Amino acid sequence: MKSTKNVFISHPTPHNKYQEVFLSHIRSELEKHELHPINLGINNWSFKSPLQPIKDLIDNCVAAIIIGLERHHCYIGYEKEFTKHSKETTHKYTSSPWVQIEAGMAYQAGLPLLILKENIIYSEGIFDPQVSDSFVFDFELRKMQKQLSPEIKEIILSWTKHIN
Repeated sequence: MKSTKNVFISHPTPHNKYQEVFLSHIRSELEKHELHPINLGINNWSFKSPLQPIKDLIDNCVAAIIIGLERHHCYIGYEKEFTKHSKETTHKYTSSPWVQIEAGMAYQAGLPLLILKENIIYSEGIFDPQVSDSFVFDFELRKMQKQLSPEIKEIILSWTKHIN
């Protein structure tokens, strides 16, 4: 029997049923591969500033899965406002900044990363396939309510082979 290995799972706190169901499917899929997803969350909260407890958790993991789910929706905004490079943006969806921080910490710790991004999330930082060292897999959240797509299951399987 294989031993269960910890993997750090970074995602915003889910705020709707679609996100909750998707994360439940992800956890179940990881457990099928004898991986135990952990994060700061409710069960590992600390009285310390959050960076040290996150580092402590990451130090006890063999890999990290980074999941970009919608946290903010900006109906209209401006990038580089009041410059000649100013650009108006509409309907810009972003994830939690903590996902970017945790992804950077996991990367610095040398953990293999699996990056999943809801297709509406703005591609920046770890979610920008142009600058990320890892493949960024886009998915449609509402299509993942009954089960994960075969593509996501396959990418998780490939990733698990890399870390086992």
